[in-house]
Amino acid sequence: MHADDQAGCPCGSEEFEAAVAVSLGHDGSVRWVTMGLRCIKDGFCGVYADGNIDYGPTDHLLTMV
Repeated sequence: MHADDQAGCPCGSEEFEAAVAVSLGHDGSVRWVTMGLRCIKDGFCGVYADGNIDYGPTDHLLTMV
């Protein structure tokens, strides 16, 4: 995902509420990050971006959320 990526709902709206979820490994490091969006206009929900984290350390990711 890049800063200039845009999201749009099938209803045409481009205003969303966002949520971020992380999955942690046994050692407490972040292994996966998922970002979901919910359209403010009609409530449509979907995953906007997700991905595996394959580097360390990952502490900075938790402070960013």
